[in-house]
Amino acid sequence: MDTQKKAQQFFEHNGRDIDQAQWAHHFGKASLDHLLTVLARYQNPDGGFRGLEVDIKAPESNPFATELALLICLQANTPREHPLLQKTVVYLEQTQEENGNWRFVPGIYEYELAPWFQGWEWPNLNPTCTISGLLKELGLGSERLHARVKHLFTQLARVEDLTSDEFYSVRPYAYYFLPEWTYPQRELYISGVLWWLIRQHFGDKGLDGNHFFAYVRHPNTYTARNLPESILSKQLDRLQAEQEDDGGWPTPYDTNWRGWTTIQNLIILRAFGRI
Repeated sequence: MDTQKKAQQFFEHNGRDIDQAQWAHHFGKASLDHLLTVLARYQNPDGGFRGLEVDIKAPESNPFATELALLICLQANTPREHPLLQKTVVYLEQTQEENGNWRFVPGIYEYELAPWFQGWEWPNLNPTCTISGLLKELGLGSERLHARVKHLFTQLARVEDLTSDEFYSVRPYAYYFLPEWTYPQRELYISGVLWWLIRQHFGDKGLDGNHFFAYVRHPNTYTARNLPESILSKQLDRLQAEQEDDGGWPTPYDTNWRGWTTIQNLIILRAFGRI
């Protein structure tokens, strides 16, 4: 049975409603309106999102869930004028701090929260730069919003982050510079992400296919265009081989991430012509 058929069986019995809605839109016949109707269930009246980030249980809006909503909209080619996106931008404009940062509201800490989020330090390039990067790709966000993020980046960016093996240390640089935009040191940082991927490919610690392609995404990105073909091909082989017998992909995190991980991997495999 091929990759997509196996995945179809997985989504018949697994995944949250938003995971199944993404499957139905990207690989079935469901409309964009259907996908965004399901996504809207996770949007609070203030325009932010809750629940999409499995490890944050609070009903209040938070920037990490909102970032995931932006990625869903980007992958579905949602028009920037759509009311859901416009409400999201209002939330981000209104909750951004003067220094460019987004943070948890106090209510987040009153509910179940993964240990790594409990001690999250603010301000932080993650999710500040990841959100800004996605907004840039969507063509959204005011000049003031992006200028604040840029200022925070100049204060907190550390080129040594790109020399570690830590996946999340690299994340802000990958998301911020995958879009094509003018920044004096963009080439330094995005090439740093590229070499980070190459080191992970040849390293002995191992990096699953989902994490590798989170910083590659599709063939038109800088990282995809500049990775040696042999590495890209082997990593695609690896990603495809990691699909499990039930049609889904594994996750090192909460099992509720399996649906999300599976749809992300399918989108990648299709973008690179593997399905």
